[in-house]
Amino acid sequence: MKKTFTLQGLLVALCLATASTASAQYRTTVAPSNQCQVIEDFDATFGGFRSPSIFTESDYTEFNWDSLAGNWQETSGLGTRSGSLISPVYINQQPSGGIDIGFKYKVCAGAQYRIRIINVQCTCIGGYDIVATTATGPVWTNFPNEEGRLCIRMNDGDLYQGQKFRVEISYRNTTPCNWELDDFSLGGEDGAIILPVTFMGITARKEGAGTRVQWDVADEVDVLGYEIEKSTDGVRFNRVGYVPASKKPAYNYSDAGAEGTVYYRVKNVDVDGKFKYSSVVKLSGGKSSVMLKAFPLPARDQLTVQHEKMANGALVLSTADGRVVRQQLPAPGSIQTNVGLAGLTPGLYILRVDDGNGNVESLKVVKQ
Repeated sequence: MKKTFTLQGLLVALCLATASTASAQYRTTVAPSNQCQVIEDFDATFGGFRSPSIFTESDYTEFNWDSLAGNWQETSGLGTRSGSLISPVYINQQPSGGIDIGFKYKVCAGAQYRIRIINVQCTCIGGYDIVATTATGPVWTNFPNEEGRLCIRMNDGDLYQGQKFRVEISYRNTTPCNWELDDFSLGGEDGAIILPVTFMGITARKEGAGTRVQWDVADEVDVLGYEIEKSTDGVRFNRVGYVPASKKPAYNYSDAGAEGTVYYRVKNVDVDGKFKYSSVVKLSGGKSSVMLKAFPLPARDQLTVQHEKMANGALVLSTADGRVVRQQLPAPGSIQTNVGLAGLTPGLYILRVDDGNGNVESLKVVKQ
């Protein structure tokens, strides 16, 4: 069993030896990696992170999300101190036995870090167990520099595909300066981590005097419910309804008033405060269609594209002068495709989505 070094941590890490999700029993080994893909850049949201972590000592200082700087900061000005953050719940989609993890940092000279992976589905007191750590015992690891990017591979037999987990990141220092954490990264190019819910599709259709909105989901993890939002211009949305989550593959909501052209989207709300939007569906003349959308914009290392389901479609990313730099085939039945942007020169690009039936849509993409 890996130790947690606090009374609270020890209590929540006491799993039953006979549970189907067994207590941590393997030692973690750490190696350098180049497979860290940014999944939270903190530019527009705090990403569902919290500070300090519930697993650290009571005197740990807090990081705070700075919306202007687009990162997490600790600015207490104290000399000797420790601080920590903890992520929302993710699902491990990497092969069992390890995980790639990293982040961008800025610290004082001589600063140290510790990363711990916390299983949140064991049959434990408190329902948590620390299953992997960069440290053995209370030993911390020195940051390689005062500023840079960390990307490591944590190998541990207690990590497995499909595991629900949270990530705790801790800093400590003995000299005063400000700390920063940015660009939280997990997995590789194949998309190692998924969010608490995956929207599989959304449709809208006339039903009597109103409209019936239906959405399909997968991987519904710790979701409280779904907010239904409506717009008349596809830009400004207002909440019109709410449906509690009940572990179903599909949900629906009936909107009593929906005349003319209207747009709908669904926002999931989960237990950690994290949220995610579905694609936007447009209802016009009785016909429902999913609007082409890409985010985040501007983009850095990855662009997520929401689109209609396509059997033989393709996504093509070109420079402004027409040179193709990326081409991606959506998975059958998918309404969302990730396009890697790593290695591309910052600037303007054109994304074209061809559904294979002669329908082509395009939009501008800015790469930072």
